Amino acid sequence: MAKHRWRLTQSARFLILTLVLAVLAGASAIWGKPVMTAVGLMRPSSASTLPSGLYSPTPDAGGPGGNGVVGAATPQPISSVPADPARVAARIAAIKPAPSGTLGGVAVDLSSGTTLYSRDPGAMLIPASNLKVLTGIALLDAVDAGTRFTTKVVRSGGSSSPAAAASGSTPASGGTPVALTLVGGGDPYLQSVPSTAYPEFASTLNLARSTAAALKKQGVSSVTLGYDASLFSGPNWNPGWSASYADQVTHISALWVDEGMPGGSGARSTTPALQAAQVFAGQLRAAGITVSGTPAATKAASGDSTVAAVQSATAEDLLKRALLSSDNAATEVLSHQMAIATGKPATFAGAAAALQQHLTRMGAWGPGAVIQDGCGLSRGNRVSATMLERAWRYALRTSRTEPIADLVPVAGVSGSLSARFQSPGEVAGRGLVHAKTGSLTGVSALSGWVRTADGRVVVAALILNNSADPTAAHTWLDSAWSALAACGCTP
Repeated sequence: MAKHRWRLTQSARFLILTLVLAVLAGASAIWGKPVMTAVGLMRPSSASTLPSGLYSPTPDAGGPGGNGVVGAATPQPISSVPADPARVAARIAAIKPAPSGTLGGVAVDLSSGTTLYSRDPGAMLIPASNLKVLTGIALLDAVDAGTRFTTKVVRSGGSSSPAAAASGSTPASGGTPVALTLVGGGDPYLQSVPSTAYPEFASTLNLARSTAAALKKQGVSSVTLGYDASLFSGPNWNPGWSASYADQVTHISALWVDEGMPGGSGARSTTPALQAAQVFAGQLRAAGITVSGTPAATKAASGDSTVAAVQSATAEDLLKRALLSSDNAATEVLSHQMAIATGKPATFAGAAAALQQHLTRMGAWGPGAVIQDGCGLSRGNRVSATMLERAWRYALRTSRTEPIADLVPVAGVSGSLSARFQSPGEVAGRGLVHAKTGSLTGVSALSGWVRTADGRVVVAALILNNSADPTAAHTWLDSAWSALAACGCTP
């Protein structure tokens, strides 16, 4: 059936646009609050006076666990009058009860660099998952946001490969099984089955089907399978992690499927590369290829030919998923990728050295800092509020790293902040606070950025250690950030 397309004249399009804008303007005037549109929160033309290079916030009223953006006024033009630190400090000091434990905190006006709030900002404290944001900024500093990581299947062409020998397979009558190797590319979100929603993550099922189709074209129906996870080296379990973390992070590998929990089993494998190869072997068999023996660890040779390959989502999309859900395992894989891109070994130690190198170049490294992992699980990590604040300021002012602005949770709307900022004293921050959470026993942290009521963009980092009550700690942190959001920072 032929499709008919309606065409509007230029004058008709102009008339429709004028009517739409008039309706929205009238609604804003009547209700006295910003109007949500399909492209986010409408901003006045004065928004162009915000610091260049900063992503504009687009609060999402429909995020998981969120009930819409509440109490968020449309930002006013940034005042040319300098901000008053005493005003900001008074707002935060007025929050009761005061935080218990050890606090390191700082808030800085992004545009002017003026420190608006400071409390022991150089103290080296346990950052918990706030370390993930430093890893994320360093990753974007090391690789292009559009970078993808490749998982592939290569063919060695003979039965003399280590995989074939280890499998104990017997050549079939009339020929020898072709030796294949599944090569891990360090994709933290390689799935067993294709994605059902955006972004599309790579899957071993698609790889198996492509591999089977290519083999059948070559007249091959029988193979042995090896697996190569040698992109990463060194120990696969960080010495700073407690054994009790086994339910929170998978043994790190350049090859796994469903983060070592195929089919959402919930039990994390200690041999995720072998498990991935076993899943892939089953999918090859389902696609009509005979797989002899048991998958064995091997190393692909430089001369091996690629049979099929799948690419990960972009580094930006991978990082967004990891930061929103505070995913320890995925962040560690991305940390190893950052090390490779920086020219360091793909180990925990190499990743730590690479992170220090990037933070030093950004002017964010502090003397006495300690980095033991990329995700913040280790209680041996030590980071200051100043380090986080300086890294955030660098990231928001640098085109290569500024995507981080939209990759962290939004208060009351998304990710690990979706269920927070609920009480009356915290509601001003909903939809406006973009920050990374951090939680361990006795540790609570929150760092990121917020657009204040008078149009300023403020970067802040607050770290609480030795806090006995995590609920009270979260309440104080959310209240402090909401005080910044609601702040009229000029005298």
